[in-house]
Amino acid sequence: MQKPAEPAPDRSRYWLYAGIALLVIAVAYSGILLVRARARSAADSAAVEAAVAANTTQVKFVPEEDAAVGVSLGAADAPVVVREFADFQCPACGAFEPTLEKMRKDYVDTGMVRFVFFDYPLDIHKNAMLAAQVARCAGSQGHYWSMHDLLYTHQQDWAELPDPLPKLQSYAQEAGVDPGALLLCIRTGTTHDVVMRSQGYGDALGINSTPSYGVNGAGYAGVMPYEDLRKLIEQQYALVSKPAAGGKH
Repeated sequence: MQKPAEPAPDRSRYWLYAGIALLVIAVAYSGILLVRARARSAADSAAVEAAVAANTTQVKFVPEEDAAVGVSLGAADAPVVVREFADFQCPACGAFEPTLEKMRKDYVDTGMVRFVFFDYPLDIHKNAMLAAQVARCAGSQGHYWSMHDLLYTHQQDWAELPDPLPKLQSYAQEAGVDPGALLLCIRTGTTHDVVMRSQGYGDALGINSTPSYGVNGAGYAGVMPYEDLRKLIEQQYALVSKPAAGGKH
């Protein structure tokens, strides 16, 4: 009697089991990658916070100097004051400027922050003093911030010129400044003293690099990502807005 043939194995089941196994492995591997990514993200965030903390000092700003040698933008009674000591020729200051522009839009324009700019021209930047004077002269005609922004926008075009004055004059004209009055202001040195006083104020505070800046009484040096600056502003706002102990809520 012939032995009956054994039924052929169901290969479809093998493929099903293999597919399930591969799916389980893929899910497990994705989970591992996600955990590692989160760990890296947390480590990166901690590294940024540590770097910011390492560069933090307490600075005793003199509010009277804001008006005397600084140039202010925003509400006088804003709860948070951001102060910057900068050099118009400084590449790091130029790199930091987009962050400050966003800060001005998000916080200065909404009344939450007052921004004060102080000139701190470095000796290594031969055109920085002239640029600071040009901005101040433009300010005497009511166009300081337009000139401030144009100087940073076009920094690479004028920074290393043997004679940057013609370029700076063209920017001033673009900002709406009377060119003859600007030239007279520069030649008579009308704004030179206030730029020097601003630099001296920075020296008295211990400033020695640009950009250096403060958020209320906390001082920082170097370029900072916008998110970190935003957190500092929000923290200071929360502190100054917190009701006094025993006060009404």
